Amino acid sequence: MASPIDIDRSGLDSRQQRRSAIIGSSVGTVIEWYDFTLYGLASALVFAPLFFGDSGVGGVLGAFATFAVGFGARPIGGLIFAHYGDRLGRKVTLLATLLMMGIATTLIGLLPTAESIGVWAPAMLIVLRIFQGAGAGAEFAGAMTMASESSGTRNRALTAGFPGAAVYLGMALATATFAILTAALPSEAFLAWGWRLPFVASAVIVAFALYFRLRVKETAAFEAAEHDGNVSRAPLVEAVRAHWRVLIPGMALFVFVLPWVYVVQTFSISYTTGTLSVDPTAALVGLIVAEVLTIPAVLLFGLLADRIGRKPVLLGAAVFAILFAFPMFWLYLTENSVFVGLGLILGLAVVQGATIGVSAALLAELFPTNARWSGIAISREIPAALVGGTAPLVATWLVSLSGGTPWLVGGYLLVLSVIGLVGIAYLPETLNRRSEPATTADEVRIDAGPMS
Repeated sequence: MASPIDIDRSGLDSRQQRRSAIIGSSVGTVIEWYDFTLYGLASALVFAPLFFGDSGVGGVLGAFATFAVGFGARPIGGLIFAHYGDRLGRKVTLLATLLMMGIATTLIGLLPTAESIGVWAPAMLIVLRIFQGAGAGAEFAGAMTMASESSGTRNRALTAGFPGAAVYLGMALATATFAILTAALPSEAFLAWGWRLPFVASAVIVAFALYFRLRVKETAAFEAAEHDGNVSRAPLVEAVRAHWRVLIPGMALFVFVLPWVYVVQTFSISYTTGTLSVDPTAALVGLIVAEVLTIPAVLLFGLLADRIGRKPVLLGAAVFAILFAFPMFWLYLTENSVFVGLGLILGLAVVQGATIGVSAALLAELFPTNARWSGIAISREIPAALVGGTAPLVATWLVSLSGGTPWLVGGYLLVLSVIGLVGIAYLPETLNRRSEPATTADEVRIDAGPMS
């Protein structure tokens, strides 16, 4: 069934503006994922005894529950900021999300523990996690929007991949900081005060990111839409009303993509170092290597998607995920640091590397300027709340049900990957979709059926 989707004709950004937009959107993404990765690692390693008074399964479940709370806030913050991003502009809204994320993360590093103030400690942690999640829910969708709108037709997947690559730079930075501190400090010192240092250091990274983001101009696409009076008063309603046919498979795509990163990034570290007997430093080093390798992988898969199309790359990633869901845990069960590292590398560099930037380009090409940020946020942040942030919690529960074995977790990832495969199949191919302005608004008819 064909449906018309209008394409933006809003004026090309200059080369300098494109470069500034890519840098500005990417540095904000670095801080977002530095912050989120810190929280995930701290949830796996220190929050259970410090804020919940229990190092066992109960404390870990409590820590991962607060991790999930941030994802409950993501769609709320994502949709609120998307509304203003599509109404007021990309730049001013991204400045607000950056500050919200950075301030919340810095304050987490200053929180007193349960030993000092009792139940107020986890309560305050949850409040700051909510603010952190609300800011993050808007940040990456906005970065994807800005980078995509500032790119040319021929290299949009590559350009949109830079914020995606920045995700893993932020992750690697956070993981490396934790690994250095756990290796350099006695465990008592790390638990007492060492874990706080990476959170407080977030303030420095925010200042650095703010400098670059202030130098970015508004995108030409949004300026032209504003000039032409084409800014929607209710962009979220517009996205749902006019583009629900792509929103549904778009959400299915992220039902597959998001749990993988949090199972690999957060649960795998807890599982291999807690349930299994892998050395924590070795596990963190393996994760750092995986994150560093994912950075070029995102860009290379973006280049590939600009050559052969978005859907072949995304479908290939989903098929790989289906085939790798159980072998990843076989590698973990060896308790050999090399094989554990290989599992982490393949789980991130292939599954995430092939999806994070390519999906950004595809979604940006599916939604018009007046609902682009909103469409991306709906597609991404609702699944983030439902199956993204809850993935470590669900995985920990599944392992407890199975007596310490990971096979239920493998089945869980397999089912979500199949859902993603179906969703991708129903998304249209957008490789030759132009979003630069030429004359006035054109309409392109696309086949929204499977394998189009």
